[in-house]
Amino acid sequence: MQLLNIRRIMCHTFLVVYLSTSLALAASSPIQTPWSTGVNHFTQTPAMSRPLRAYIVNVVSNAQHASGKVIQCTVDPTSGTFSNCADTGARGLHGPYGITFNHAGTQAYVASGSFYGIVFQCTVDRSSGQLTKCGDVNAQGVSTPTGMALTPNGNQMFMGDMWDNKMKRCAVDEARKRWWNCADLNVPDIREPRDVTLNSAGTRLFIVDSLTNKMTRCTVEPTSGALSDCTSDAGATGLTAPYSIILNAAGTRAFMANYGSNKVIQCAVEPTSGTFSNCTDTGAQKLNKPSCVVFNPAGTLAFVTNYGNNTVTRCALNPSSGAFSHCQDAGATQLKLPTYIRFQP
Repeated sequence: MQLLNIRRIMCHTFLVVYLSTSLALAASSPIQTPWSTGVNHFTQTPAMSRPLRAYIVNVVSNAQHASGKVIQCTVDPTSGTFSNCADTGARGLHGPYGITFNHAGTQAYVASGSFYGIVFQCTVDRSSGQLTKCGDVNAQGVSTPTGMALTPNGNQMFMGDMWDNKMKRCAVDEARKRWWNCADLNVPDIREPRDVTLNSAGTRLFIVDSLTNKMTRCTVEPTSGALSDCTSDAGATGLTAPYSIILNAAGTRAFMANYGSNKVIQCAVEPTSGTFSNCTDTGAQKLNKPSCVVFNPAGTLAFVTNYGNNTVTRCALNPSSGAFSHCQDAGATQLKLPTYIRFQP
């Protein structure tokens, strides 16, 4: 197994898919099963009369002081084909690692790691898709921010701090573009936490542990964000350097992109306890160091970023079984070390 050595660098690219669908799409593509759109995995309603866009955060260089760009692409809502890929204009990124959005889709948060410990907040132009007015949120005490998850009330952000082997939580002041009271949550036995997600109620936190190939789960107090009952082994099996996690909207199935085995593994999730079981390969093909997976809002297509060959693979998704099939290159261009894909509300 050949793993990416990022102990000297934070050289990850993040692909975040921005969803805005037209009335015609709403009429022709009914949602058969409620799937997460990938922004902290809450059920979301697409904005109308706007194109479907994908945001791709590129590391560009894998040097210690890596640079980065956020590329946006138009996505065909039926075929999932990418086109018209161009720079969003976001500047100041150094080895960007993670990205997420506020629930309104008007602000983007980019974890710019590479030993700088910076999270940027950018304003999203809903018409052009450009990211503007990017500024440091001043996340004190965070050294290498990775995947992030915003609470349902939008007031707190959970994130992995990878080289510190810790989980952090910060209070979010969206209007001022500032984070406050960032704290270590003292989650035991985590090593290189690369991605995190919350269930739709914000009561369960799942942490991808890429070094030990385990999934940590914790109970979350929704108001305070306090964690309890954390276990370093939620029962996930078959993982090899897992780099990301996404839940379906019901919280009954989890999907993990495995960088080390070129697989996307799915597991059943018991909604009450958060225990994982019946983990199997989704059957995804044409993967090359897969780093992240997400679904279109209709729950019919899956998209996987490939760090190994700078592509995005799209696959047909069976909403009932979670199986992937008919996997092909989605046609994204201008990618350099892509590692994350998410839909924007």
